[in-house]
Amino acid sequence: MDAPSTPAPKPASQAAEISVLHCLNPQCNALLAYEVDRHNVLYVDLAWTARRAGEMRYFPCPKCGGKNILDPFRNDKGQVRHKVARFQP
Repeated sequence: MDAPSTPAPKPASQAAEISVLHCLNPQCNALLAYEVDRHNVLYVDLAWTARRAGEMRYFPCPKCGGKNILDPFRNDKGQVRHKVARFQP
């Protein structure tokens, strides 16, 4: 008699590594109300909530008052996404 066949194990799916955005000012590191991946790309693209100064979009830090600046880019699928790229006092 043949042994009962067992289904092959499913490959482990990699969950997105999501964390809370921290102010990019190294002396501040305050929490901001946005989720980002490990590359500081917005998990849910809430760039429309960012403040504007000319063409620049930014999230103001509630603690130090600095600007966490967003840069648009195209992902592998050609979609426009936004990354919190740098800090400006």
